[in-house]
Amino acid sequence: MATLVTGGNGWVPSHIVRRLAQRGETVVSYDLMEVDDLLRNMLGTAIENVVFVFGDVTDADGMLATAREYGITNIIHTAAITPRRQRELAEPKRIVEVNLLGTMNALDTARKLDGFERFVYVSSCAATGDHPELTVTDEETPSTATGLYGITKHTSERICQRYAELYELDIVCMRPANVYGPMERDTPGYKGGTEPREMLRLYAEGQPVLINALEGPYLDWTWVEDIAEGMERAWATPNLPELVYSVTCGTLYSIGDVLEQMKKHLPAFDYRVVPEAEANYIVAGDAPGPVPSNARMQRDFGWVPSTPFEDGMKQYLRWIQENGPQ
Repeated sequence: MATLVTGGNGWVPSHIVRRLAQRGETVVSYDLMEVDDLLRNMLGTAIENVVFVFGDVTDADGMLATAREYGITNIIHTAAITPRRQRELAEPKRIVEVNLLGTMNALDTARKLDGFERFVYVSSCAATGDHPELTVTDEETPSTATGLYGITKHTSERICQRYAELYELDIVCMRPANVYGPMERDTPGYKGGTEPREMLRLYAEGQPVLINALEGPYLDWTWVEDIAEGMERAWATPNLPELVYSVTCGTLYSIGDVLEQMKKHLPAFDYRVVPEAEANYIVAGDAPGPVPSNARMQRDFGWVPSTPFEDGMKQYLRWIQENGPQ
């Protein structure tokens, strides 16, 4: 029995890999990213249960051969390109190939394996899109995704549903919230950074954060270990009654909330609100949008992300002091 985690060397996936390896599961991390010291240190002794395979999810034959070689019975498919606008402009075809056809290759691998048990697709809250007209969103909210990332995530969910029907595969799609926490760094599929990481880069350079507003974007910042635990629970819970689950803390936090945690837990951290023309970090300053619901996960898993925002930020900022914002 072994689990294949596509894109397993990346930010959130590395936490999933560690949780499974700590359980004694053999985990095969199938990724284009080389193993670095940061990942080795993060995995600790759990690395003894991890096999690293250099592989591309667009290589269907390579993925299937790897799965057969290691006796894979479960797949957690996380590999994706999370593009900013410039990358969308530069390589839209590659994004679709990795995010959509890569999902189909992982699903085809699953259906061709003897004794296969379950498939966890790691989707994204981006599949929901924007809904300023609502006060709450959930898994039934129609998608209004406009970027290639959200579009390919939502479409992949639908393809997962069809594969489950056609091949009687046990599949669940998990939508992580806006994540914060250790191991956020550039990878082949991820460039740029979240708002906390970008502001922490300014801090690492010795600059104060000069920001134009303390309001939006209001986001459901959810601790990375809670996200990984949600994926672990999906991996361990067969025959769930729903196809899609949101993994969210169910609370919105402003940029001001994030900055206050940084000021509280980082030495000499400074931020000021300035006119936009003087800002070194610009935000939209929008009012709060709808709150993502975690009711379905609580109903079917008996669990929701539980780490208080301040506790998670304290742990994250301690890691930043030791490792930098990467």
